[in-house]
Amino acid sequence: MKSGLLPLHAAVQNNHIRIVALLIPLTSMVRVRRCGISPLHVAAEHNRDEILALLVRSGFDVNSRLSDDRASMFQDRRSTALYFSVFNGNLEAAAMLLAAGADPDLDVFNPLLIAVRMCWMEMAALLLSYGANANAQIATEPCAFPAAILLRMESLPMLKLLLDHGCDAAPCFDCPHGEKTHPPVAPAHRAIEEMRDSRVAPPQRRIQFCEAVSSCRSAGPIISLLLDYVGHVRLCSRLLDVLERRSDWKPIRLKALPPHPLMQLCRLKIRRLVGVRKFKLLQTLPLPVPLVRFLHYDVHCSLS
Repeated sequence: MKSGLLPLHAAVQNNHIRIVALLIPLTSMVRVRRCGISPLHVAAEHNRDEILALLVRSGFDVNSRLSDDRASMFQDRRSTALYFSVFNGNLEAAAMLLAAGADPDLDVFNPLLIAVRMCWMEMAALLLSYGANANAQIATEPCAFPAAILLRMESLPMLKLLLDHGCDAAPCFDCPHGEKTHPPVAPAHRAIEEMRDSRVAPPQRRIQFCEAVSSCRSAGPIISLLLDYVGHVRLCSRLLDVLERRSDWKPIRLKALPPHPLMQLCRLKIRRLVGVRKFKLLQTLPLPVPLVRFLHYDVHCSLS
């Protein structure tokens, strides 16, 4: 074929499942690899879920990546079938690929960042449950704190989901300017908004949390939630100025001051020692239910 694709790719794209089933045992995997694109990519791109399931069952590599030439056709330089499924908002396909062993952290832009930016709670929760990196960064637009917080900090449920799955809140309060006067806030960064990979322009300076949150109407609740996931921190002068905007945010300033509740410090220590990946196993231990809920930041827990 002129496009460099095999008949199997065409059958997948056109949703001819019976032809796909016939071609799978007749198609050389060596030729598939030479194409630079797996039939899984085509199935995921075009939401061919039934064919995707067939290809997975037939042993196609769920972590197969696009060749550099094919990846460069996309502004975000996507490379995995999982990225296509997440980009399309196809929860069923993403779940299928993850269950088959797809690595959620292979692409230039972490698929989790797509789900977070679009505020797809179920998709983000799915990716996090399979170990997606909640602290992923965007190489072309570096942040001094996790990029996922930057992309959707005004959605408190999404922010809490990220924090519950190991997103590190501490860098949000590690401002290099401290109590000194801060430089003017930099303009918004379009590359983050569009999730494109710019290989031309050099990386900008690192975006600080205080400058990102300063333009948010819900800055107070955002800072308050983040404070629940850190120990001893000191608010920089810009964050203090932000919290001065409204009188009902005064308790948030006090919340950042020591001494911090011992229960909060103990919870943070336990979560740090257990680790994100093993934390779900707490449900299997003979621990009091209220304690487990408390460690999971359950808002309905009587210990909080």
